[in-house]
Amino acid sequence: MRALFLIPLLALPLFAQATVLTPTAAISTIGSQRMLTQRIVKAYCQQGRGINANAAKQQINSSITQFSNQLANLLESATVPESIAAVKKQETQWQTFRVLAQTSPKVETAKQLDDLAESMQYDAGELAKRLEASFGKPQGKLIRIAGRERMLSQRLAKAACLQSWRANPALKLQQAQSQKEFAAGLVTLRASSENTPATLKQLDLAQMQWVFLENALSGLDSEADNNIATTSERLLEVMDKLSNQYEKLGN
Repeated sequence: MRALFLIPLLALPLFAQATVLTPTAAISTIGSQRMLTQRIVKAYCQQGRGINANAAKQQINSSITQFSNQLANLLESATVPESIAAVKKQETQWQTFRVLAQTSPKVETAKQLDDLAESMQYDAGELAKRLEASFGKPQGKLIRIAGRERMLSQRLAKAACLQSWRANPALKLQQAQSQKEFAAGLVTLRASSENTPATLKQLDLAQMQWVFLENALSGLDSEADNNIATTSERLLEVMDKLSNQYEKLGN
């Protein structure tokens, strides 16, 4: 099967700020891009609702910088038509998305952002599957699923925040489905024979933070909105480390 992201032995990036990614780094980076679309909408909503507004604005700014840098790396690394087209589409959508994300928070704009975020994260997920198949090693699946878990941690918090800001039955369904998918993802990751003591320890931490987030999402906490915001960030930190560990296993 053709590799969708190829690494020439002496490859040099066309731009100083861009890096040619290894196959495992490409899968992980795409997972991160999925997560960032959801994190930005979550933070935009938090700004609009006055939930840790200053921290939310900083999250938007840092996430925009991270997404842009990673997009440059993906553009530099894509070498076959299907992956080039997928990343180019992401680039086009990103131009609109980042402008909207930096506007004063409004419910109508949040809806536009969320629609774009859902399209971008879905397309990125399909690309990640193709890269996993091209890579052809079990670590590719672990990296992809861990990346999806990162995205879901933010998608859950985003859906909860948007529900509070503007009632929408579809968001409630999205949240419920995302909770099921996240829980199933943890089970899949833990069952892998590729795990090491380090990844199993990180999975234990993820399970702990997941319990906290589920409690906040169910409204068991007296300050559910703030707890959802902060716990989703802690869960993201744990899943980021796990994704990095799986990426190293695949190199």
